[in-house]
Order: sequence, then structure tokens, then C-alpha cells
Amino acid sequence: MTAVQIINIQRLLEAAEYIERRERECEHGYASTFPSIQDTNHHRQRKFKNKKCHNNHNRSTHNELEKNRRAHLRLCLERLKALIPLGPDCNRHTTLGLLNKAKAHIKKLEEMDRKSQYQLENLEREQRHLQRQLDQLRGGGDGERTRADSVDSTLSSDRSDSDREEIEVDVESMEFFHEGAGGTSTTSSSDLDDQSSMQSTASDEGYSTCSIKLAFSS
Repeated sequence: MTAVQIINIQRLLEAAEYIERRERECEHGYASTFPSIQDTNHHRQRKFKNKKCHNNHNRSTHNELEKNRRAHLRLCLERLKALIPLGPDCNRHTTLGLLNKAKAHIKKLEEMDRKSQYQLENLEREQRHLQRQLDQLRGGGDGERTRADSVDSTLSSDRSDSDREEIEVDVESMEFFHEGAGGTSTTSSSDLDDQSSMQSTASDEGYSTCSIKLAFSS
């Protein structure tokens, strides 16, 4: 025998031993039998069926999500139409045109907001400036009012001093005329009452006419 034949015989023996070992394992339950062609086809069909059902489920889920997304997008576009000025042909606007108009409107609103903020800052500065001027005017007015009050009080005190001097002069004049008349005065009691009333009136009003009237009466 050649070496090649010996090798082939050894391989056949190994194959026979392997088959016998597998058969013994199947008899004792150590290993499962080889699946048949029919079982393989059934398993393949079942796998394909499950995959098809899974694909159908995924497709229905995707369709539902797409439907919800389109409905939400339509609602957002309707709200956007109500927020921006579209003009007379608002029903003929496409989604892209509507988005462009919304973008331009947003830029316009931002520019208006910047201008309004600038005007507000200017008005606040002007208000602070006017408030400072008002405070300065109030402070100057209080000083002038204080000076005027002090001048009025000085004048009133001077006037009261002059009134007191006039009253003293009138009293002295009255005493002088009474001494000049002496005991020969024929003035009645009613005339004296009139003179005293005239004296009190003259002292209240600050005039010096009492001495003249007394001289005339005497």
C-alpha cells in the first residue's frame, strides 16, 4: 500500500468513529439530532413571517408619527399666519414664502425694539435732568422764602416800635393839654368818656390824631 491509501483509510476510520459517537450521544440525549430539510424550511418561513410582521408594524408606526408631525406642522403654520401680516393673497402663500415673511417680520420687530429701547433711555436721561433742575429750583425758592419771611418780621417789628412811640407821644400830648386846661375846664363827664374812647381807638390804629381832638375839645 502506498502512503496515500493509508491516509485515506485513516480518514474513513475517523469519520466512522465520529458518526458512531454522534449516534451514541443522540441515543443518550447528550446532543440533538441534525435538523431535517423540512424543519429548516419551516424555520425559514417562520422567520420571514416574523420579519414581515415586524416590518409592517414599523411601517404603521412610522406612518402614524408622520401623520402627527404633519398635523403639528399645519397647526404651527396656521398660528404663524395669524401672527404676521400676509397681505391680500394670504391663501396663496407656500410654506417657504410664509417662513420668509415671518423671518422678515421678526427682523422688523427687533429693529423697532432697539429704537424703542434707545428712546426710552433718552427719556430717562431727560427725566433725571429735569428732576435735578426741579430740585435746584425748590432749594432756591426755599432760600428766597426764608429771606422774605425775615424781612417781613423785621418790618413788622419796626412798625410795632413806631406804633408804640406814637402812642407814647399821644399820651404825652393828652397830658399836656389837660395841664393847660387846669381847673377851669368845663368839660362834662360825657365829653371825657368820648375823649377816652377816642384815645383807645387812636392807640389801636397807631395814629396821632388823639391829641388834636383833645385840644379841639378843650
